[in-house]
Amino acid sequence: MSFTLTVWAQPENLPLPTDVMQAQAQLDAVQETPGTQPEPRFLALARALDARFPNTEDGDGDMYDHGLEILEQRPDNDRYYNIGLWARDDSFEVGFNHLVVQANDLGLHVMDGQNGAVYLANGEVLAFGAHSRTARLDDALSRKDWAAAWGECRRLAPRKEAEAWVVWGVMVTQGRMAPAHPALGAALAQFSGVDATKDRRVEWCLKKVPPALEAERARLLAGLRAAADVLAYVDAELQRAPAPAAVGGGAAPTTPPDAATAAAATAMGIDPALVARAEAGSAQAQCKLAIDFLHAKEAAVPGSGKLALLWLERSAAQGQSLAQALLGEGLLRGWRGFPIDMERGIALLEAAAAADDVDGLNYLAQFLYEKSVRRPPGADRIEKRSDPTSQRNQARVPELLMRAAALGSPRALFWLAVRLYDEIGTPRDDIAAKAVMQLARTRAAKVCAEHPGLLPVLTPTPGESAEVLALARELGADIKQLPALLKARLAARTPAPAPVLTLRATSRSMPASAAQSESDLEDEPDDAPRRALHGGHVALVIGALSLAVLLTLAPSVGRGGLKVLMLLVSLIGAWGVWRSTADLAWDEAKRAFLAVLALIPGIGFIVCIAVLLRVVRGA
Repeated sequence: MSFTLTVWAQPENLPLPTDVMQAQAQLDAVQETPGTQPEPRFLALARALDARFPNTEDGDGDMYDHGLEILEQRPDNDRYYNIGLWARDDSFEVGFNHLVVQANDLGLHVMDGQNGAVYLANGEVLAFGAHSRTARLDDALSRKDWAAAWGECRRLAPRKEAEAWVVWGVMVTQGRMAPAHPALGAALAQFSGVDATKDRRVEWCLKKVPPALEAERARLLAGLRAAADVLAYVDAELQRAPAPAAVGGGAAPTTPPDAATAAAATAMGIDPALVARAEAGSAQAQCKLAIDFLHAKEAAVPGSGKLALLWLERSAAQGQSLAQALLGEGLLRGWRGFPIDMERGIALLEAAAAADDVDGLNYLAQFLYEKSVRRPPGADRIEKRSDPTSQRNQARVPELLMRAAALGSPRALFWLAVRLYDEIGTPRDDIAAKAVMQLARTRAAKVCAEHPGLLPVLTPTPGESAEVLALARELGADIKQLPALLKARLAARTPAPAPVLTLRATSRSMPASAAQSESDLEDEPDDAPRRALHGGHVALVIGALSLAVLLTLAPSVGRGGLKVLMLLVSLIGAWGVWRSTADLAWDEAKRAFLAVLALIPGIGFIVCIAVLLRVVRGA
């Protein structure tokens, strides 16, 4: 079910609405009068939504129905913009808040007609009754953007927004953006007026106050209740507090958390010498330490995710390319609670790729691929996006993978074969794709084992074997020359004269390119046979129709003739199965087993139908 929100810009000739009815009247007027040109902020909003929650290739996991492709290619002059929000699961609130924040930041109002609420661009919320005003705060918390959350708490607190006081209390107790102050944090949470028995966060803050500070907590709560300016009161109390390092929103503290790092390293059995080198400023040691923390389970080593982020930040700041790659991917994917930061994540991956870091090249190639293709709901084929940005992204994917493969990356070699076969950024060349996969079978055996469903699809047919093996030997003779050899071959097959590889506008059946990440790829061994019709197909049809043939002819051929006829159609069907499955590049054991099943009366026609459907689907 899609939940629709409407976005529009404040007309210059109308006053800012002060209630829901005025906002609705303003929106009605906007909808009745188209503009003279497309509103560029609508496109910017769609891109911002897609950047954080990209559409999935099968459509099942889409967060928004934003029509980005239409806005990029065929925008209209409407002064309003309807956006669908899929109400599927708990992530609905996250998507809702993100949309409101992005729209408001662009100076756009948001109408939530279902709930009778309007989110004005200035941050005010209009509603018929009591309504949450914490969309921006909730969005900041979901992204772990502590600085933004802190600022929003300060904005909402004077308005007696209970949620803001509770969140502020938790942040002060935890030591986020300020020195940890359990007594003040508990007082802030209590000042919200929320019952501790009904909100576990308030209860948690109270439990964090040691007995020795109970009197201090009571004093601070009384001070808050008596203060004329609660913000000034809180600021003054924070200034009086001790100043240990605060836990920021992603940047490394100015002084190393020696105790936290040492405790976690001891719990994990990390060499103290590595910790010492990292704290002494070695970028390589800092990156290695961060990787160790990344591999730790949070339940076993509390705080290991934050420590991983801290040491990656330090290493990346010194230009360590692997740290840049890991930090960039972490910021894009939200690893271990990393704050989502699309712009910085991409910039870090670009920097790592520019330094020829294989992880940076692989991560960037995968991200650009995900952004430039989609799979329509219910379809088993991908569609390559046709807008200029997506075409540029597609062209970069094989180039990045070639560079990584030339540096010895097994994963890049495997995925290069898959992307070549899927014609991502390249003209069609099955020989090149299968030759690269031949190299991957020996040089990337572990990756191949992770995705066995792709291997049959990229297995050369008997007619292709000689050419595929010859090209594989040429490419493998000096892997560093692989990019030059492949680019020369692909350029020769490109019909357009431009030096950049062209893109085919059509989509094709693909082996498994439907996933958002390599680890999520579906096992879909779909080949696209390109052979002409042959006798095996005819025999397969006869086998599929065998039951109907027998039922039709049984009365006229007698019992003895029926047995002969059954044997004949079974043999024909079995041969059709054996011959037709050869085009699917299935192994001989599987083909023989199916052919034997096709000989069994009552079962054979089912086998023939199944194989026939598989052949038709592939064609």
